Amino acid sequence: MTAELMQKDPCPPPSAEKPREECPHCASGPETYGYLKRQWVYDVDRARKLVADGRESVELDPDDVAYCVDNSRIYKRHLDHVDPQYPGIIAHLWGPGEGGTWEHGHVLIDGNHRAARCLRDGLPFSVYLLSEDESELILKRGVRRDGKLRGSQKKIRVRKK
Repeated sequence: MTAELMQKDPCPPPSAEKPREECPHCASGPETYGYLKRQWVYDVDRARKLVADGRESVELDPDDVAYCVDNSRIYKRHLDHVDPQYPGIIAHLWGPGEGGTWEHGHVLIDGNHRAARCLRDGLPFSVYLLSEDESELILKRGVRRDGKLRGSQKKIRVRKK
């Protein structure tokens, strides 16, 4: 995927068969991704600029694609409006887990509808992977890997049971 292609809108232009103007999810403008009721908020526009550096995308295993889709709010009428050729973006995520552990995982912050379309149509789905540093750079709200809240000096304390 070229940097030029990544800068384009992942929703193709409107057509008679796919009227974007009637779909509220095709709206343009600043984009963020909220996770777990927006406890974590990522700057998707900034993430897209970072991955336009020429890095290679990687294909996700279909089970991982299904997990992302199953854990997202998907609007089925929007699926035919997205172009599955654009890779999604995965960021790192940190936070307190059950039993007093500190957890580190990953979250698909861009491309959930493209992933759903690929799953529906039997197509492979690819993603760009952000580094831990890049993930913290685009984190607008949430817990950083050092346990501090973004924009605060407060540290999350994990209670052991």
